[in-house]
Amino acid sequence: MNIRLIIFSGIMTALVGAVIGLAATKIGQRNFNQLEYEGQYYQDLHKKYALIGASLGFALGVGQQCIRELKAERNRDLGQQNK
Repeated sequence: MNIRLIIFSGIMTALVGAVIGLAATKIGQRNFNQLEYEGQYYQDLHKKYALIGASLGFALGVGQQCIRELKAERNRDLGQQNK
């Protein structure tokens, strides 16, 4: 398995997940420039959405690339067995 490719895939999808998380915080607001949240938890929510999106993106990217690597390895093994 190519560990560098797996980590790279995880980082790229983490970046996409962070952007989607930040977009989700902006989509839910009526006025983009003024936060209408009162509690401290909700005022820092945009930071948590980016972190959650990045974490999920990293996990999905690593998982998907691991499946691709395992599938390629299985196909190589099956090709060698047929000879």
